[in-house]
Amino acid sequence: MSREKVILRRVDRYDPAAVAGVVREGIEELGLAPRLKGRVTIKPNVVFAHHKLAPAAYTRAEFLEGLVTALKDKASGGMDITVAERCGSAIPTTRMFRRAGYYRLKKKLGFKLEAIEEAKKVKVALSRGTLHHQIRTARSIVERDFLVYAPKLKTNVLVLGPTTALKLNIGLLLDRERMWNHNERLDEKIVDLLEVGTPDFIATDGVETCIGGNQLTGEGKHLGAVILAAHPLAHDVVCSHIFNLDPAGVGYLKLAAERGYGSLRLGDIDLQGDIALDELQRRTRGWNYWFLRADELPGNIKALCGEPYCRGGCHGVFLDWIYMIKDRKPRLWNNLPEWTVVAGKYKGDVSAKRVWLLGTCTEVEGKISARRKIRIRGCPPKHKTLVLWMFLKAGILNPMFRLDLVFDGYVFLFFSWLRRLVRGRL
Repeated sequence: MSREKVILRRVDRYDPAAVAGVVREGIEELGLAPRLKGRVTIKPNVVFAHHKLAPAAYTRAEFLEGLVTALKDKASGGMDITVAERCGSAIPTTRMFRRAGYYRLKKKLGFKLEAIEEAKKVKVALSRGTLHHQIRTARSIVERDFLVYAPKLKTNVLVLGPTTALKLNIGLLLDRERMWNHNERLDEKIVDLLEVGTPDFIATDGVETCIGGNQLTGEGKHLGAVILAAHPLAHDVVCSHIFNLDPAGVGYLKLAAERGYGSLRLGDIDLQGDIALDELQRRTRGWNYWFLRADELPGNIKALCGEPYCRGGCHGVFLDWIYMIKDRKPRLWNNLPEWTVVAGKYKGDVSAKRVWLLGTCTEVEGKISARRKIRIRGCPPKHKTLVLWMFLKAGILNPMFRLDLVFDGYVFLFFSWLRRLVRGRL
């Protein structure tokens, strides 16, 4: 059996020319140049971009510039490039494109920039899906000749693993589908989407990683690497090992292997490149990814975890919300008011000064004794909802509560909705 090739290349800084050079060589080594023509769609990771709150969370414009330049250089025929993405923070993707510097790059390189929620859509039936049997996504993702993924190398508390090629597929979904069963079945969602989102080429921005808390606001750590591959599972297995994580312990990778998408064994992968895996592992050794259960979290806000433990839903979203404070407001993190958070079906009495019931399905099978009680509904609640209601009801000013993001999340969201309505693309 032939082994899938994954290429690790050394790139120490965000230099578009250096990125273009290693991508060009990677395309040649993977034998992809003859297929590079026609409608080419690139999907980066722009789940959130902000110069202060999320400087390390997205695929950098310098990296995308090098990637697009290399694709044009290696094209075997006429090429029409579309960069398509769906932001994941209930904010118009167009705003995140602007904050990421993609509009300036569009003018320079002449590609089409497409927010998936505002694009022409198609429905796709999934014959192998166990959760999703049909999805609706951008036509440019489905009706393409060549699909390129450009993930950001990150860790994610919702999956206890890396956010790379497979996890990038969540961005194919529109809001309603994206949040549907975004709970303990999140791994199934991710693997279902491989049927639509199987990239022909992957170029991952690992020059700087984003680790150690919320995947939007986490700490940027220099790694100095670019990961290139043509097989998404093999690519993600290597990314797990870069972070010193066992891919068999990452739910969606294990499930993808069980469904026949490839092997989790490093020995089944042909590792190439000018930087060794063990060198990258030495750089990441000792990094704290904060992969905790909600009830293991230190600090004044305590969690009571009911069943099921919803890692991809309310329990994970609670950690995501509070990690934003840890990442960007450490003083507030050390001085948060005392709250007891209950998520899931909790058996027992709850006695505390303040109780916060998180999620639509949360129930307490016992007595609640508290001076104050609030409930925030949703399955799971969106980050934007948590940030707003925890400020209004608990007085906790999350770092995301900023005037520029309020405009992005409400004023510009209305204009985005209006554009979609006028174009018939809701």
